[in-house]
Amino acid sequence: MRDKAYEQEIELTQQEMILVLDELHDDLGSWKARDILAAQRALQVLIESMIGLSRYVYLISFGVKVGRSREGLDGLAKRGALPKADYELAMKMVGFRNVLVHDYLDVNRKVIESIVSKKSYLDIQRMSQDLSSRL
Repeated sequence: MRDKAYEQEIELTQQEMILVLDELHDDLGSWKARDILAAQRALQVLIESMIGLSRYVYLISFGVKVGRSREGLDGLAKRGALPKADYELAMKMVGFRNVLVHDYLDVNRKVIESIVSKKSYLDIQRMSQDLSSRL
């Protein structure tokens, strides 16, 4: 059964994180230490929201409840509900999220700056919108 409140919360959370990242994009040349931490956190939350949404869409669409973060993405890809290119990109995002969460001492500032400068984070929003359209 669909949970409209959850769907709205995912969308709102993503909008908030994108606003933060857009602001950081505009200030890219003058980042302070707090800005890199803000970018890391916003990217982490954005990626986690996409992971949670994929698990939710997998449950609603196929009736399969999964526990691990990437299982929703894996299942959607296997059933053709997630294009191969998006799946591959999502796997890179999941790997990056794992670095942010578990390997925080080895986060490369240049990678964060590159993601923000290219606005690559908008791919997460696009993929989430594509997933939501399957509901």
